[in-house]
Amino acid sequence: MKEKGLFKSLSLFETGLSAAEWAWRILSFLVIGGSGISTALVAKANSLIGQLGPIYWISVGLATSLIVSFFIYLIKLSSLKQSEADLNRILSSPRDSINPLSDNFRDTIIPVEDLRLPVIQLHENKHFRRCSFVGPAAIAIIGGNYVNTGFLECGDIIALPEDAMLTGIVVLKNCTVEDCKFIKTSIFTDQNTARGFAQVPNSSVKGIS
Repeated sequence: MKEKGLFKSLSLFETGLSAAEWAWRILSFLVIGGSGISTALVAKANSLIGQLGPIYWISVGLATSLIVSFFIYLIKLSSLKQSEADLNRILSSPRDSINPLSDNFRDTIIPVEDLRLPVIQLHENKHFRRCSFVGPAAIAIIGGNYVNTGFLECGDIIALPEDAMLTGIVVLKNCTVEDCKFIKTSIFTDQNTARGFAQVPNSSVKGIS
């Protein structure tokens, strides 16, 4: 039952992202194609250009499509630069005072190294809300619920063998993580959790047996 809960929470978030991205792509295609076709039809109806033949008014439509594509590219580039600026702002923000023994974390920038405990690096059944886990570092995720959680520059998710033993790495076990971000953090999981991640669109999971 816990495994299904993990799959559901992850799938809801990632499917939303995928749907938004597909909606943008479809809208861009319709705008580019529609503007080109509309311009070509207008050019065809023009008494001067229409008389020159299909190659001319089709060329006008293609030129319009290229211009619209260029402006859409500029919009996407601007969005990417803004995302990079937001990421740099988060990484350069002053560190919050982290008490790794707390059970609840809210609205906090968490350098992963600050979650280390004196003996066993295990955080179990804890609640994180609107937090940013910042690396470079590594975290092992064992079960739990991850809702509206993003992974930025984290690379592949690595599924560990059943008999693997880790030491010196922060572990989140059966934690609830809501509206959080993992930034430049390598993610390791057990096999069951990895299968949940693998069901998320656009995820990259390696090592599932």
